[in-house]
Formats: sequence, structure tokens, C-alpha cells
Amino acid sequence: MKNRLYLHLMANKEKGFALPLAVLIGLILMVTGITMMMRAQGDQSKVIAQKAQADALRSSEAGVTRVRDLLNSVRVMAKVDSNSNCTPKGCWQTAQVVPTPSTDLQKDLKKLYTAASCSNTNAAATLSAKIDELRGLSGGQWFDLGNNRYYRVVNYVYLDDTKKTPPPGGLGWGVLTLEGLSLSPQGDPNNIDGDNAASRNRVVVTIPIFPSRPLAFTRTTVPALWVSEGAMVSGEDSADFQGDVVNLECDINRNDIKQPPSAPNPPYKAQFIDNTIVPFPNLPNIPTSLPPSQQNLELTSSQTFPRLALGDTPSPSGVYEYIVNNINLSGGHNITITPGQRVVFYVKGNIDGAIEHDCSGVIPPTVCKPGNLQIYADGSGSTAPQVCLRVGPNQRLEAFIFAPDYSLGKSGNGAFVGAAWGKNWGKNSGCVSGNNAVAVTQGVEWTELITNLKPSPSALDAAARDLPQLGKIANWCEEPIDTTGASKCVP
Repeated sequence: MKNRLYLHLMANKEKGFALPLAVLIGLILMVTGITMMMRAQGDQSKVIAQKAQADALRSSEAGVTRVRDLLNSVRVMAKVDSNSNCTPKGCWQTAQVVPTPSTDLQKDLKKLYTAASCSNTNAAATLSAKIDELRGLSGGQWFDLGNNRYYRVVNYVYLDDTKKTPPPGGLGWGVLTLEGLSLSPQGDPNNIDGDNAASRNRVVVTIPIFPSRPLAFTRTTVPALWVSEGAMVSGEDSADFQGDVVNLECDINRNDIKQPPSAPNPPYKAQFIDNTIVPFPNLPNIPTSLPPSQQNLELTSSQTFPRLALGDTPSPSGVYEYIVNNINLSGGHNITITPGQRVVFYVKGNIDGAIEHDCSGVIPPTVCKPGNLQIYADGSGSTAPQVCLRVGPNQRLEAFIFAPDYSLGKSGNGAFVGAAWGKNWGKNSGCVSGNNAVAVTQGVEWTELITNLKPSPSALDAAARDLPQLGKIANWCEEPIDTTGASKCVP
């Protein structure tokens, strides 16, 4: 009896222990599961946050790259602020091409636009689009990069050498403050606070701004055309130039700059250079000790120069120089320059007719160069001086012509290799280039000129200040979104 009672009590005792144990184990498993779920959820949230931060940083980087590309396309805008100091200097906020510019920036943009229209028929439209985009960036709006990523320009400030020490050889610094943004798939950039998955990143980028000398004066050859007045008329719509053109005004729907088969790098282009900054050089002095037979010539019939049979005398440097009142050749008359001889004409009146100087096929080529014939005209013998180069289909003229007060022009489909500098091009009635004919092909070396006509280094330096170029990023810094006042990221 006692044994049965003992066994019964032991059995009931084990049943009372198993139930609490099972409940305890279940509780432990539940807590462990909840902990793992919370940890997994936290890890997932952390990964999502890290991805959002990384996307925001990528957005900032993409925005900086985009703004740099835009500024490289419209480099004059690198020297103005985005939305401050807008008058009289100009800023991004007021940047546009207008018929009557009111700020310095608008004047520069109008010149760029006209030059772009000369160089390429589509370049002007592309330039306008990029100017518009930079103007839009000044408003602080978010711009879509795709994949729920955005960027916006907080501000851009140009610090010139009066505000901050410029970089070595540079003009100043461009300081770009830009934000990148990452949103959820349903996010709205206009309601960032309502998106728990949104992440913003702000960077401050410092870019050195350097001067860039005018391309037309950095080559070994002189510009094919340099006109002080800059105007072309509709009658010369067909004129093309294989070379650099300085101060050329032209219509929008023309492509006047032609690149030869072996185009230089960088290619030829039209450039606007302020004549007050880079003025025309002075004409060389007319020699005063020439023999009488080489003075006061009236060239109205065919002749070959130098006139060795007449005993023409060269200068100590081997140049045959002549003072000419007028060159007026009609019919089949023409002036021929003997290949390999160096001839300079100092002309007082008009120049109209066929002049031949052909170095093609001359061996060695160093003996005969386009600069072997140079014509300097002062216009003292005419009230409205003109140059009309008549170059027939089978003719070739290689020469450098400098006539600051003359209206320049060329008729015929023959080749004119060298350079022509004057007051304007294409205003001579009856002196129009043939359809699709190249009016001038660049080909005279600076070293071939009898005197140094290259603009002075100080003038080119002044022009270079108006043609900025962006250097490599000098400083990249992240700063808090709510930063106000002076940025600590600017070194």
C-alpha cells in the first residue's frame, strides 16, 4: 500500500515539473526569435540607410561632374557668381543671350554665341541650351538624375585675386556648394521631410580658374582673317575660311570655318577678341632709302617681281621692297612673284587685280613660303581704300596682307593661302568669292613676317583673363546640410 502511494506521488511530481519547463523553453525560444527578428530588421534598416547615404553622395558627385562640364562649355560663367553680384558684372541668374546686353556677362555670352554660330550651325543652339541650364541651376531646384536621385546647386561663388590668393598662375577660385539627394521610389523632392528613406549630402568643391590665351595667337601660324570692324554682308554668305578668324560677325545659319583634311588640334575656330584689349598692331615703317625705281609704282599691267633685269636692289636681309601707289590690274594682266624670292609691297591706294605667288611644287619647300610675299597698305592714297584679290580657277596666291583701314574681299575660285587682316570682309561690291569657295587658307608663319606683329604678351595676358579655363578640383569637402555663413570647407 505504501509503495503504491509513493509511486503515485512521484508520478504527479514529474508532471508538475515538465509543464513549467516547457513554458520556459518556449519563452526562451520566443525571445530569441524576436531578438533575431529585431536584429535583422535593424541590419536591414542600416543597410537601407547606408545605401541611401551612398546614393546621395553619388548624386553629389554626378552633380559636380555635370556642373563642371557645363562651365567648361561656357567658361566665361566660371568667373561670376550663381545668384549674387548680378550687376553690373552679371551672374548665372541673369545669364542669357540678348540683342542688347546689359551686363558684362551678357556681352561675353553674345560674343560666344555669335562665334559659335560661325564655327558650326548647331553649336549656337547647343551653347544656348547650356546657358539656360546653368541659369536654371541658380534657382536651387532639384534636378533629376534618374533612379530616385537628384542634385541641386546651393550656390557658386567666384573668388578673384582681390578676395583670396589665386592659385599659382591662376585668376581665382570657383567655390561650388552642391547637394545630392536620394529618395524612396515614391519620394518627392519637394517633400523631403515626408520621406523617411530620404538622404541628403552636401559637398563644397573648390576649383582653380586659370587664364587661357586666345587660340588664334597660340599657333605658329598667323590668323587667316583678322578684321577690326568685324562685319560681313549677306553677299558673302558663300565665303569660307580654312583658318582662325578673329572678330568675325556672321549669320547664325552659316558654317564659315572649314577644317582642312589635316585639321590642326585644336581645330580652327572663330574668336572674338576685344580690340581695346588686343588692338591691331601698327604697320611697319615704310623704308626711306629705296632706289627711285622702287618707289611710287603704278602697277596697271603684267609684271614679274623682283625685276632683276631693271636692277632692283634687295635689302641687307634679302628682301625686295617697293612703294606702290596703286595696284589696278584689269583683263588678263597680273603681277607674278618669282618663287623663292622675298618681296614686300608698301601700298598707298587700292589693290584690285590678280597677283600670283605659287610655291606649290618648289623644291626644297623651305625656299618658297607664303610669307615670301607681304603687302602692307596704309590707305593714304584713297578715301575709301579696298582690297579685291582676283584669283582665277587655275591661279594661286600665297601672301600675307595687312591693311588695317581697308575693306577686304576675294573673287574667283582660285586658292589664297596665307592671311588677310583689315577693317572688314565682304563689303566690296563686285568682289565676292565663288560659291562654296574657300576665301582664305591659313598658311603664314609668324617668323616669316618682316616685323613682329604678334600682340604683346601683356595684351594676350589681358585677353587670357577674359577666357578662363577650369583646373582640376583642388579641394572636396562634405559639410552639414544646415551650414550657414562662411563655409569651413573653403581652404
